[in-house]
Amino acid sequence: MPLIERAVRNLLEAGCVRHVFICTPSPSRFAWMDTAASSVVVGDHTAGLRAAISAFPDIRFVLVHDVTRAATPPQVIKSVVEALEQGAKAVIPVLPLTDTVKVVDQDGRITGTRDREELRVMQSPLGTAVELLQQAEGDLPGGLGVPLSTVPGHPHGLRIRTEFDVATVTP
Repeated sequence: MPLIERAVRNLLEAGCVRHVFICTPSPSRFAWMDTAASSVVVGDHTAGLRAAISAFPDIRFVLVHDVTRAATPPQVIKSVVEALEQGAKAVIPVLPLTDTVKVVDQDGRITGTRDREELRVMQSPLGTAVELLQQAEGDLPGGLGVPLSTVPGHPHGLRIRTEFDVATVTP
């Protein structure tokens, strides 16, 4: 199953996503995704946001999801939306960092170990209020200009980058 199809399916299976706008520079590649529950938009998340507001003027929240995190389970997506409904301004799923992180000097020598208690691996989707995304500047999520709340992520929500990663994703 293509990653884009899996990402859309998981978003819709969360039960709290009304419509998915697929933002792409090449619309013909994803034309088959134009359905009653999803639309293909040429452009970035700003173009997708404009299309979403045009189609659904009453929307309050937006999820910005990365297709390379297509295996994010529906429950994680639902948790992001629930946090927004409970008053969070911007929400992102995270996982505790389990690897040991070393500090290395210019010569490649280890000079210390970072305490991983405060470190987290960020996942997606990023959930935020429509108004906040409209005012965002620069890269997301930092460009939102507000602290991000977090919800527990899931190991399946890790970025799919390599052939090995693809092989571990099950339909």
